[in-house]
Amino acid sequence: MLGFEYFCKREALVAVVATGVAFGAGVALAEGPQYGCYMRDYSEAHLAKHPTQIVDWMTLWVYEDENRDTMANMTVGFARQGHVRGTVFAGETVSQSLVCFDMDGVPGCGVECDGGYFTVARDQADSMTIETRHLLVGDTDGCGGAVDLAEVEGQAVRYRLNRVDSGQCVSGEDSAGLVGDEMSDEGES
Repeated sequence: MLGFEYFCKREALVAVVATGVAFGAGVALAEGPQYGCYMRDYSEAHLAKHPTQIVDWMTLWVYEDENRDTMANMTVGFARQGHVRGTVFAGETVSQSLVCFDMDGVPGCGVECDGGYFTVARDQADSMTIETRHLLVGDTDGCGGAVDLAEVEGQAVRYRLNRVDSGQCVSGEDSAGLVGDEMSDEGES
């Protein structure tokens, strides 16, 4: 199981490479999930079947930045259930920037300041399934994020996102027009 310590090693490796010295830490730079736009808008029926799920809809834009690093922007619309029910985040939308990496062949992205990470559990032509045990999203005045995407603390959760035209992420569209629950929900949120 990959831990946050791997994310920290990746950050340390970036600093070392920047000074022109390289060493093996099992992390490849400019790696991570496949570039593209991924979205999912969960139906009311799906959310009713998964009462601990906090994500109503999600977009994930994975791209290469000007430094040739793989980065991601995640936007989450929260449902009014699970651990956000009754909080200021229920029904709200938050965004989070992530740094992406490849750890021993497993791509993923993480939030700095121990904001957690996700790994890619499955990557198919039309979708990508991400898995996390701890991933904070939403800007705060400090490091990390505001809300943990894990439905139950410390327990893995998977979100299957559908690959869509990159223009949907670049244009800043919200959940309107997201690809919904056409595929099987078996084993994934």
